[in-house]
Amino acid sequence: MAVEVRVTGAATLHRVAAQIRAEGSKDLSRDLSRALSKASEPVRQAIRASAEETMPRQGGYNAVFLKHLRFRQTKRTGSSEASVLLATYSDGQAERRDIRALERGDLRHPVFGRSRPGRRNGERVANPWAVTSIRAGFWKRGTDGAADEAEKEVTRVVDEFAKRLVK
Repeated sequence: MAVEVRVTGAATLHRVAAQIRAEGSKDLSRDLSRALSKASEPVRQAIRASAEETMPRQGGYNAVFLKHLRFRQTKRTGSSEASVLLATYSDGQAERRDIRALERGDLRHPVFGRSRPGRRNGERVANPWAVTSIRAGFWKRGTDGAADEAEKEVTRVVDEFAKRLVK
């Protein structure tokens, strides 16, 4: 799942990008990148809080899920827009957890000690997976309010850099 915060202020952003290029300063570019990363922090915190509230505590799933919850961030600053794309994922023991299924309210998990009858008489075959219904929409609830705040922060960062470059 991914959320993209995009700010389009062609005039301001074009000036900022052009001046950073003209300066040739790696420091300014790096500072802008760090500031954009910081602007996405409210979204990360909101998704974590929503996941903590939604994921079942029984069996320790909540703690394990939150421990492995990760975000991959892509930042773009072009001549007409700045965007921060924040992708969300969580690693399980053998594979990545299905965030889309969790968002729909389906938690697929192992159930140890469970088996079913096999094809041969008396045979038992392990059937260690079950689906539990959880409250749907943990990711969307986390991003709904925080995306607006992150967009304001990205706009503030771009304006701040424009003022900094004018000096």
